Amino acid sequence: MNKRISFIVSVVMAAVLILSAAGCAVPERSAEHLEDYVFTVRYHDNFNILQLTDIHWNVNTSAKASMNYLDKLLKEVNDHIVATQGTSAKIDLVELTGDMFMLANSYHLTTFIDYFERKAEEYGFVYAPIWGNHDRHSLYNPNELAERFKKAEHCLYLEPNDDLYGRSNFVINLTEDGTKNSQVAWMIANLDSGASFSETEFDVFREYDYIRPEQTDWYVAEHALAGENVPAIAYYHIPQDENEKAWKAVSEEGAAIKNKFFRLEEFADNGNEKFASDFIDRAKDHGLKGAFMGHAHNVDWTFEYEGVVIGLGVKTGDELYFAHIDVNSEDEAMQAGLKSVGITENFDLIGASLVTLTARDGSFDLEHLYYNERENGDFAVWVKW
Repeated sequence: MNKRISFIVSVVMAAVLILSAAGCAVPERSAEHLEDYVFTVRYHDNFNILQLTDIHWNVNTSAKASMNYLDKLLKEVNDHIVATQGTSAKIDLVELTGDMFMLANSYHLTTFIDYFERKAEEYGFVYAPIWGNHDRHSLYNPNELAERFKKAEHCLYLEPNDDLYGRSNFVINLTEDGTKNSQVAWMIANLDSGASFSETEFDVFREYDYIRPEQTDWYVAEHALAGENVPAIAYYHIPQDENEKAWKAVSEEGAAIKNKFFRLEEFADNGNEKFASDFIDRAKDHGLKGAFMGHAHNVDWTFEYEGVVIGLGVKTGDELYFAHIDVNSEDEAMQAGLKSVGITENFDLIGASLVTLTARDGSFDLEHLYYNERENGDFAVWVKW
């Protein structure tokens, strides 16, 4: 063989071996690295967590129009917090609970992250993104999105090479001084509820998934690390089977469960009997006070089940479909929702959800914001659960 060709072949083979070795690195055991999953933020009573979900920026999205809508929504939230809690109060954490994108390209990815970085500076919050099924339907490489989240200054996100399913499994501990050296007041768990796993562009075939048993094991271990009596809230994207169990307890068994808002669509959207999540059933015995998700655009129903408040966040913005609430509708579910919120005019079921951690004892307030842009003055209604 020609020496030059032989040298080139050797270099190529060495590069392949290096890349193969990197790709086959043994995943670390999450149980042995629990502290590596933990971010810390300083806690204070009336800590405000804004949930935005199913924003769905895509190739047809007008970034300018969408940012204008989010500008107005965030101002409404900030003004509401100041009006009800005082001038020093603010949005502390924004949870982006999946489907931030859908068949979006790198331009939308960059614009989206740059936007939330600017708003984080303006309002003084940090933000935590969680993967949804459509975030994997991309014209960018999903690894690129993960890397950009990790590098963004005000973004709380990590993705270790570990034995946990999915991408966005991490914990935000709210501590007395904002460091790991002080007592944890609340634990916020972020989980990837799945929808296959993609490493490439154009991978559009997806099967709805679920929170795996090993993810629940991880949550339990993280909660033990935070402290046995620490209250916790979980955020993820796809509703799990426990939601359906709770609804059946209400609709078929007559259980007395506090509920409110609109249920116009099903809950257990993983859609396959083999995907039987045990997350809420187990986590309720380990500090879980609330579990909030997205995915179902026509639903913002919230109910309390066996000590856990389970809630669907209000879809944020008008990309893709959403419910149009008609006060004259004969639909029983719509009329029940209208009765629960006390609204007497037509509106679209879009906006945001706000959780306010009122104390260290596990108590919190929940409010849903319905926000519609209108030519004769925008529609903004807050409903407390």
